[in-house]
Amino acid sequence: MIKILIAVGLLCAAVFLGPRLADSQGFVHIATEGYIIETSLTTAIIIAFVSFVVLHVLVNIINRSVSLPKSTARWFGKRKIQKQINLQNEAFLAYEEGAYNRALALINKSGNRADLPANCMFLGAKCAFKLGDLDSCRSFLDYAEQSKNCSETACKILRAKLNLKIGNYQAAIENLSLVKKDSYTQGVVTKLLYECYKLAGDDEKIAEILPSLKKLNLVDGQEAGEIVLNFNRSKIDSANSVDELQNIVSKLDRQERQDPTIMAPILSKMVKLGDTSIAGKHALEILRHNVTPAFLESISHWSNAVPLVLEELSKQAQSNEIGSQTNVPMLKALANMEMKSDKLAEAKEHLKQALEVTKDRDLYLLAAELNERLDRYDEATKFFALAFKS
Repeated sequence: MIKILIAVGLLCAAVFLGPRLADSQGFVHIATEGYIIETSLTTAIIIAFVSFVVLHVLVNIINRSVSLPKSTARWFGKRKIQKQINLQNEAFLAYEEGAYNRALALINKSGNRADLPANCMFLGAKCAFKLGDLDSCRSFLDYAEQSKNCSETACKILRAKLNLKIGNYQAAIENLSLVKKDSYTQGVVTKLLYECYKLAGDDEKIAEILPSLKKLNLVDGQEAGEIVLNFNRSKIDSANSVDELQNIVSKLDRQERQDPTIMAPILSKMVKLGDTSIAGKHALEILRHNVTPAFLESISHWSNAVPLVLEELSKQAQSNEIGSQTNVPMLKALANMEMKSDKLAEAKEHLKQALEVTKDRDLYLLAAELNERLDRYDEATKFFALAFKS
């Protein structure tokens, strides 16, 4: 816009001054050291203008000639950076292809370790780890931790992961303890701690972080039940009274008290210790809400009769008479409870139905016990023999 205004101004000046200069162009006289230059004012103005344009062009040519080395240096600098980026990209691709030697060579070729971006330092550490070069792996991570553009949290987490892979859970736990747990890191840190404690066999520590594992959906219901069970297993095995078992149950939440995985060994021990009343009440809650084949299998091994359980199993069998005839865990549990309650005829019928569906060691042992109770020792011996062969 400014150039257009200047051009319009010059045009207006030419229109105004042109006629006047045509009649009287003026006179310019220059005398110096014996030389005299005489010309009209119009010619002098034209010569001055042309001289200015020529001088301007010469100055631009000189400036560009002077700045040429700087432009060349910038071009070479950009070319070097692009080459480094290309090498690093090739390294990432080589790592994904499993070519760890090539990936590490490309990383080293792309520049000094101290000058690499954080993602390339991490890639170099993982490549060196895959190749078994732990010293080089530590070197990459040390440079990463010293870099201003790298996250210390990311370094600690990567160190923990790599230590965990070689079974060094103590070092992994030590690194994870230095990580500040926030909404971004809580999930990965809790998961890694869980893996460390599992490797260490520390059921108590696992139980401590179980609420976080459940909150972050890192374990499902079955795995959570196994964690609680593993934590309490030694207490259940060493319990000498029902009060000790009740103390374990009192520390469980409602969902855990209805979890057959957790409750099955507790109730089996209660029955063994002779308290069938409390065991029956807890078992009834499970049978009405969360009965599983594994829980029924557990009942089939109980050493004493539990009237509440027998009554509930009988109701469920009658409500689904057709299905119960092929439900082997249900038939085994019923047969065991009936035998322990001296209902031998009913037990015999249920065992017969189960044996028509399948044959296994537990069924043979139940059949042997039943025949022994019926004073049919030959049949009992036969079933004992079959059980030992299975």
